[in-house]
Amino acid sequence: MLTLADYRLPREQKHSVLDRLTPAERDSFLAKCERRLAKRHSLIFRQGAPQKGIYLLLSGGVRVFYVAPSGREITRAYWYAGNFIGGPDVFGDAPNMWSAIAAHDTSMLFIASPVLRSLCERIPNLAIGLIESMAFKGRSYSAIAQMLGTRSAGERMTQVLLLLAEMYGKECADGTNIDVPITHEEIAHMVGATRQWVTAGLKKLQNENKIDAGRGRLIIRDVRALALDLDAGVSGD
Repeated sequence: MLTLADYRLPREQKHSVLDRLTPAERDSFLAKCERRLAKRHSLIFRQGAPQKGIYLLLSGGVRVFYVAPSGREITRAYWYAGNFIGGPDVFGDAPNMWSAIAAHDTSMLFIASPVLRSLCERIPNLAIGLIESMAFKGRSYSAIAQMLGTRSAGERMTQVLLLLAEMYGKECADGTNIDVPITHEEIAHMVGATRQWVTAGLKKLQNENKIDAGRGRLIIRDVRALALDLDAGVSGD
């Protein structure tokens, strides 16, 4: 995900941790991994528990969230296939700063922190891939923090759509298809609003011919125009 200020820049290349590995390096990495399946709504790791390693997502989706002392829950991000979760202390055992729960049935590869450190010392391509992925995650968390602190609910929903398009968008005949199975409830978690409010807001954008939303489908007809609307203060409030 990118900050709003970046939407005019060329789309950045988003690397998986494994993208730079040669076939032999990939085999060495996979031999040290443990394949895991998280059923929908199951907890993957808990805020405050020692960090044990990272999880590379193969399919499905994961919601990462922080629970404040008041009990309020704040969604940090949704991650899908190609991303990793865990960290930021990927090599140590510091307490997790947030929790992760499977938003869908999710297939993952788990690699323990000490093993990951050892492999990074021997495989520079793995270390570079991990740094690139962590930089991408850092940008996404910064964008979400800026959005929650400076935007109205309508503006936040528009910015979430732009962030999703930047992160997961694929060009199609009708615009930019957000190619992940995200629900109105998941968008509501990111916006800090109710599912009903998000549904009404998306319907308004659809009536204005800015998006095409339906069951299993979310297309932004013109990403640049939607971003300019946001710059101009046009929102769904």
